[in-house]
Parts: sequence; structure tokens; C-alpha cells
Amino acid sequence: MSEYLVIGIVQGEYGVKPIENFRRTSELLRNGIKEADVVILPEYSMIDPLAGLSPEELYDKAELIDDSNYLSLISDLAGKYGIPILVHFIEKTSARPKCKSSSVLVRPSGGFEWIYSKIHLFDAYGYRESDYFIPGDRLSKKILINGFHIRVAICFDIRFPELFRSYALQGTDLVLIHSGWVRGPLKEETLEFLGRSRAHENTYWVVIANRFGSNYTGRSMVLDPFGIKVYELGHGIRYGEYIIDRDRLSEARKTIPVLIKSRERWIIRLR
Repeated sequence: MSEYLVIGIVQGEYGVKPIENFRRTSELLRNGIKEADVVILPEYSMIDPLAGLSPEELYDKAELIDDSNYLSLISDLAGKYGIPILVHFIEKTSARPKCKSSSVLVRPSGGFEWIYSKIHLFDAYGYRESDYFIPGDRLSKKILINGFHIRVAICFDIRFPELFRSYALQGTDLVLIHSGWVRGPLKEETLEFLGRSRAHENTYWVVIANRFGSNYTGRSMVLDPFGIKVYELGHGIRYGEYIIDRDRLSEARKTIPVLIKSRERWIIRLR
């Protein structure tokens, strides 16, 4: 079992054309990738519905996972660098004009695997994501890389601690979050304290890959299992890598045994 996992974090600015957005991601990786074991892209890195698209227009640009030109292009990147890429994907459904906001793992071998669809849609601060999407109804699949047990969440999900605790009780070491955190008063501070809270209360690593641009805050970050922000990409279009350390995970769970207490209480309640 590996003691380390190197996470590649893309913080890009994207528009409404998947091909152009792929090129932006490709350029960031070409100039930045070094030792990553897995790369995560931010929310809306395939298509940005907040860039003036109607639900019908977004639906027309969405794709099916098994028949996706966008994922095929990402697959070429994954194969080129020999690592999996976790993609935020606008998934076409039968519920026209609504799509699903999904996470897909693109493997270097060329395979695509659905991992998660966003459960908690962003109907807040005057936005109505539910006009564009139907919510997911399942927890994230487990991704196993270098012996690390990984789950996925998407942006607004971070405000719902029960989702993150359910991942913790399933033995998760790391949660990767696709994010398109919208700008606004104190929104940057809010993203950080929510990330720190989810990491600290569950004693696991949290990585947030966030959008940057006129509507988005940037400041992608890594929170350690004590809830300490140990890495941030700041403002701007950037790519960065960070080493996730298993020893830090063990230290936090030994020091703050909240998961043991939580499991005991669940067992009592189930009886």
C-alpha cells in the first residue's frame, strides 16, 4: 500500500464550447503536469451553463457517457500522461431539457466510468441549478488509487455534512470535489471554512478543484485531516500538484477518534 498519492488540480476558466474547454485543460496540463497519480478538473469545465445558456441550449450541448466526443478527447490526455483524469461531465438524460451534473473517471486505458451525479443542486443566492439538472440519487462510487479510498462530491454538496459523514463511515481517505464556487460577499471565506469543517469532522483529506473567472472565486485548495489548509492555488488560471500523505491521515484519526465514536452510535441506534 502506497504511503503517498499525488493529486493534480486544474483551476481553469471555461466557456460554453466543449472543444475549446478541452484545449484549455490540455494546455494547463501540458505546461504543468509532473508527478500526478490522478488529475481532477473543476465543475463546469466541459460546459459552463452560467455563461448565458438556457436549459435547452445546455441540453443540446450535453453528451452521453458512452458516446462522448469530449470524453474521448480527455481519454487521449489520460493516455498521453498515463494517469486517470476525474472529469466534471454534463450528462444528457431522457428528461429533456434537464441533464445530470456528473463526475466521470477517464482511465489511461481509454475506459470511462460514471462515479457520481450531484445530489444537492445549487438553488441559492438567486441561482436555480434545478432548472438545468435533475439531482443524483446515489452516493459516489469508490475510486481506489495507490491504496487510497476516494469518493467524489460536487460544489454545493459541501454544505451538507451528512453526505461527507456517510463517506467517512465507508472508510474514505480522501474526497475530491469538483467546484464552480460562485463569487459573492464572503464566498471565498465560506468555501474555506466549509472545506476545513468537512475535513476536520471526518478526519480525512479534502481536495477542492475550483473554477476561476468573472463568476468564480478560484482558490482551489487542499485540506488535511485536521482541517488545516495546507495548499491553495489562489486567484488565476493555474495547475498545481500536492502530495497526500497517509501518515497524516493516521495521525489525525489517532488524535481525534470521532469516526470510532460515530460508528458506535450508529450501531446503538440500529439496535
